Amino acid sequence: MRRLAAALLLLATARVEAAEVRMLAGTDFLLTTDPSFNDVSDAEIGLSARIDARNVGGRWDFRLDFSGREGLLGNSTYNNLYELSATARRLAGGRLDVTLGRFRTPGGFWLIADGAMLTARYTPWLSQSVYGGLRAFTTGRRDAWMTDSSPTALPLAGTALFAAHRLVSGSLTFTWARDGIDLHEERIPSSGKNRLERHIEDEWFLDGQVALYPHDKVYLSAGASFGTRYDIRFDATNPYGATTLGISTLGAFDVYALVEYRPLKRLRLQYTFNFERVRVFQSHLLSLTPAGTPVEAADGSFQDHQARAVWLVWRSLRVETSYRLRARANTDVEHHLALGARSDELWRRGLGAFASVAVDVNRGIDAPLDDAMSRRIHNRVVYSAGLAFVRPWLDARAGLTFTDGIGSGLLFSQQRMSDSGTAPTVLFPYVLDVNRIVFVRAFATFWKMFAGLDVEENLDAAQLRLLVQVGAAL
Repeated sequence: MRRLAAALLLLATARVEAAEVRMLAGTDFLLTTDPSFNDVSDAEIGLSARIDARNVGGRWDFRLDFSGREGLLGNSTYNNLYELSATARRLAGGRLDVTLGRFRTPGGFWLIADGAMLTARYTPWLSQSVYGGLRAFTTGRRDAWMTDSSPTALPLAGTALFAAHRLVSGSLTFTWARDGIDLHEERIPSSGKNRLERHIEDEWFLDGQVALYPHDKVYLSAGASFGTRYDIRFDATNPYGATTLGISTLGAFDVYALVEYRPLKRLRLQYTFNFERVRVFQSHLLSLTPAGTPVEAADGSFQDHQARAVWLVWRSLRVETSYRLRARANTDVEHHLALGARSDELWRRGLGAFASVAVDVNRGIDAPLDDAMSRRIHNRVVYSAGLAFVRPWLDARAGLTFTDGIGSGLLFSQQRMSDSGTAPTVLFPYVLDVNRIVFVRAFATFWKMFAGLDVEENLDAAQLRLLVQVGAAL
């Protein structure tokens, strides 16, 4: 895939008569050291390219989207071809478009198809797409059928309806697909690798989005995504024999809404609601209630309510404050309060500054003193400040981020596992790190090229992270 992407990159840079070519391509190098600079823990080289050639021959559009990483150290080696498609425009009197190849289907959910899509425009404001083919990636972000290990042909089909008006726009998408769920069955002693057990399951996805523009000062949007759900049982083998860990309900469901109001030209008020359904397996080995039922300590579904205000005080000086209330399904309540100010050109010659403080308060439900799993406290304050230098061709920033942990993390049990395998075992304590991180970031554009540098140094652990990137944009 790397050779294919490189070849198409060279073709896209050539001059195409009466065509519009847009390209964004680059490479990066990531380096991370161990604490105390003992050794290099991660080293990776990345390559990405996005190319659009529009109106080729007055009718065709071509698109490429590729991303890959080569892990010199670590486990981040992959090559993903997200899109390689050709679209014939304005067929059947200008009402029909036909797309062939690999393309992203409407609705998301990592649904990328190898096949064809037909888009019909019924009116200037109403259109519909019908698509089908083979699924390119599983929800585990693994190649479905263009891979060397256990390739599987997974069908995919769906339709999407789009509406666009001066006051309202929206979409409604339905997709059916099959997915390959890979479960780790056992470790192979000879190779040290895990044996995978693949389950083929049917999936259905429904996705809807709507945006309203009732007034120049008001903007509203909302959306919902529903994914199919199915149960998978996890088992394990321990020294005491086979043990049932639990059942995981896999699926996807989220809802969001946003309201933005500008009462003044310099003031923007915003409210956001978000609900995310997050379920992972509920282990029977963690802890038991006095009644003998397992404690659901891993359920992470939550809903967010966030209020935000941004005020342009003077010139480029902006003050922003926000408050977020997160309520989790396990009855934890989290409060997040943030206040910050920034100005990229507060003084002449591009000099600026930024500063912020954020407070997190997370308290679990009230519980008996002997129920350690329910007494969760996770509080912290995050300070960040620094200087900025901004010009039309350069954005450079340097500063310090300090995380101050106040309170304790998860308590844990020291009980030994019983012969039945149902008693709580030793759990690792949750340690809230207190870190001081110095960072330097710079991004420059020159000619039709760009370059970036991101360096972070953890002063408490003497650990370095370095990211260098360079590329071209046409």
